[in-house]
Amino acid sequence: MSQDLVTLLTVPSEFEANLLAIVLRDNDIEAFVFASSASGIGVPFSGGTLGIPLQVSSEDVEKAKEILAENKRDSIDIDWNELQLADSDHEFHEPTMMRLPAKIAFFITAIVLLIGLAISLFLTIA
Repeated sequence: MSQDLVTLLTVPSEFEANLLAIVLRDNDIEAFVFASSASGIGVPFSGGTLGIPLQVSSEDVEKAKEILAENKRDSIDIDWNELQLADSDHEFHEPTMMRLPAKIAFFITAIVLLIGLAISLFLTIA
């Protein structure tokens, strides 16, 4: 008996589709993501909806929906602003401006490159 693949859902990116496929595979459901190199440009080349389809066997649709719903319930959102370092007394390194010798070296290098470009253009034209 052949098992037909059905689109469980369509997600905006191939990355998200593959993450959901991994969740399903970890729960013993074979999941498939069919994306093309053109899927990143946002233009569908075949009929259907815009996005990347996540497909499973027609026999596994209900179980897959339950697993994804459970995964969504169990996942947590982290508010990174509430997290603190274990060593809260640690001072962060403040970025400083480029030192004067480095600025002079950068300026001289830029001038030499521009002169070289100008000479090569002059020799090409002449």
